Amino acid sequence: MERFHEELSEGRRRLHTADHLLSITYPLVRDNRLLLTAVDNLHVAARNLMASLLHYEEAFKRVPHFRDEHDSMLYWFRSRCMPNYKLGSDYGVVIDELNSLVNEHKASAVEFSRKDSFVICSDTYSIKKVTLAQLKSYAGILKRMLMDVEGVVSRYEGIFGRGQGRAKAR
Repeated sequence: MERFHEELSEGRRRLHTADHLLSITYPLVRDNRLLLTAVDNLHVAARNLMASLLHYEEAFKRVPHFRDEHDSMLYWFRSRCMPNYKLGSDYGVVIDELNSLVNEHKASAVEFSRKDSFVICSDTYSIKKVTLAQLKSYAGILKRMLMDVEGVVSRYEGIFGRGQGRAKAR
């Protein structure tokens, strides 16, 4: 299995986990810490979907070898993949927002639950609020991104030994 297929399946799995957390587990349990788990899953799903498309482009030599870090991947994704496949600009915005939420959560001085949200405070007490509605909108955008990436990656399945275009051995 090619690397972009692995990234795609992992992204699909993480997005499904985040969607399950947001639509079934959180309304049942009502624990705001689950929102942070959903943020982590959405962040990893977005990263995997972005990596899948970039590795696909790298396989066809349309993108040079890139470092496996967020800034490098986001640069190549925005500059090459989004214009080539006419992907929505909201994908890049959501990926940036999820990355900033994860980084602020890691560096936060204080975190606490407040009604139906989770609040992250930095050292300078700048506040980020994580809500269920916000995360559901991110999940919806990432679901569209998943469909777009699957459409691109499945385009030449026969070349990689999968799908309908595969030549049969004699």
